[in-house]
Amino acid sequence: MTLSRKRVGIAILAAAATALPFAEGILKNGLLELLMLAPVAWFLVASRTRDRADRVLLLLVSVCLTVTVCDVILRPIIGSRLHYSPMNLHQRRLPALPMVGRWDAKVDFSGSVYGDLAAMTGDPTFREPRRVEFRTDALGFRNDAVPTVVDVIVLGDSFAAGVGVTQTGTFAHALAARYGLSVYNLSYPGGPYDQYVNFSIEAPKLTVVPGAELIWTLYTGNDLDDAGGDTWEIAALPWRTGLLAVLVDYRTFRNRSPLRQGWEALRSRWGGISRDVAIRSLPDGRPMLFYGPHEVWGERARAEVEQHPNFPKLLTTLRAMKDAVARMGVHSAVVILPTKGEVYRWVLTPHAADEDAPSGFAEAVLAACQQVSLRCWDSKPYLREEARRLFAASHDLLWWRDDTHMNELGHQAVASFVAQEIWRNDRERLQIRHPRP
Repeated sequence: MTLSRKRVGIAILAAAATALPFAEGILKNGLLELLMLAPVAWFLVASRTRDRADRVLLLLVSVCLTVTVCDVILRPIIGSRLHYSPMNLHQRRLPALPMVGRWDAKVDFSGSVYGDLAAMTGDPTFREPRRVEFRTDALGFRNDAVPTVVDVIVLGDSFAAGVGVTQTGTFAHALAARYGLSVYNLSYPGGPYDQYVNFSIEAPKLTVVPGAELIWTLYTGNDLDDAGGDTWEIAALPWRTGLLAVLVDYRTFRNRSPLRQGWEALRSRWGGISRDVAIRSLPDGRPMLFYGPHEVWGERARAEVEQHPNFPKLLTTLRAMKDAVARMGVHSAVVILPTKGEVYRWVLTPHAADEDAPSGFAEAVLAACQQVSLRCWDSKPYLREEARRLFAASHDLLWWRDDTHMNELGHQAVASFVAQEIWRNDRERLQIRHPRP
């Protein structure tokens, strides 16, 4: 059978149409794209069933074109509604070095959000809605702008970035407002290795004052779950240029397909409440949610932490960070943040002993910092005491009930901890100009 040029041309156009949902990101599995080429092949070889093959191909092309056009139209309309936080919507990989991330530059979001644990349950009754403002600077970090000079750099993961709180509710903003300092927040979700890489890339672009301070937060709940990389020499990292860098941006575009994200959200909701979420009740009856995989780390012994395969990498990262800040002439302080369950043990496990002793993770990190000559503090005792005092006085909390992250009161407590415990003897060096209570 000889194929006409017209029929071959139609088949090529149809094949291109079936590729559109994959190119748009609606379909993620390339195998589905290969399966959709079967009707095209049938169209080419059909003889006695040619009319049926024509109809099937027309239907397939119509569906592919329709869903692709719908996805394009829906991107600016419902994209933000598919996420409980704008921080999820605007995440992207750095094109030149996709092993680390940024947010979109110059984001200006204002709207209602709720917690990650409530999102995991899929049950709206657990949500604790709050209105937040979320803005990013030209570099893609959570600041209104890149300051001309910097007194303090805050570095960390989603806790230090302030997931769940408004722009002025972060402890970075509290330090700036209370003490008249220029504070730059270089935090982004990820492990200690990612934070070291981001600091090494971006901090040299900032104009820091002599004796500037780095406040680097490490989180008990998952920092050792992040294996990180194996190269601490920044120039030796797998940098990308040209088309390879463009493909990273294209991958971000595909990942933001609203139809695919909506489908994944429905699948997650059909799965019911995640077994990783523990639901407890406060004395006043309000539900309080905890994330099991994080709380496991709060209960591990020091020996277990130090034997973890990722712990040697953390030690190397601490040593590399010490060298990086020394080259910049910056003073550094590591702050260990506890899990929600460590602070509210009396809610998570009310019948267990409620101790102020440091976690095994904190003990291991404190010893590691001492080994590499980095100043380090465990904030758990301070935050536990503040949590007790606050709840007794007003039934207020330091954490959102529906989130693994702190609320504004928690961030204020961290700012107070930094000022009282770390800057006690550094105020003159830091030139704190307008201290406030």
